[in-house]
Amino acid sequence: MHKLRAVLAASTVGVAALAGTIASAPTAAAATSLCGSTYGYVGKHAMTKVSGKEGPRTGGYVYVYYSPKTKKNCAISKPVPELRTKAWGLGVGLHSPTYKDGESDGYARGEVYTRWAGPVYVKSPRACITVVGDMNIGTRGHVRAHYEAQKKGVHCN
Repeated sequence: MHKLRAVLAASTVGVAALAGTIASAPTAAAATSLCGSTYGYVGKHAMTKVSGKEGPRTGGYVYVYYSPKTKKNCAISKPVPELRTKAWGLGVGLHSPTYKDGESDGYARGEVYTRWAGPVYVKSPRACITVVGDMNIGTRGHVRAHYEAQKKGVHCN
């Protein structure tokens, strides 16, 4: 995932304007509004601990939504309530079957994302998608735990 994250970071989708728009991490309803009013919830994927000893086994989730109107999936990642004040470097991505190494259909990553990352979108008609997400807890100089999610072939339209 670290290699994937480095490749995807090269094609970061700018969503800095979202970083300060909501005071707390979005609820499922608020997350839907971040994607757009035509998006409905389709599932979530756990970001589980891959390194470090601090924090819970599941550090957050990548929430996925779909709009039949736009024929796009949307995703947002956010930490669990216990880690809302400790999380940083949140990332989220969606990829279609046409994704090639070095390209990204949508990946929002940045050291400033502490409450949530996204939304990111991908259009993948009549196909399944890949969902990715990651986050850290601790400080930039001392990462106490790193969490990741990567689910391939999910949310088939």
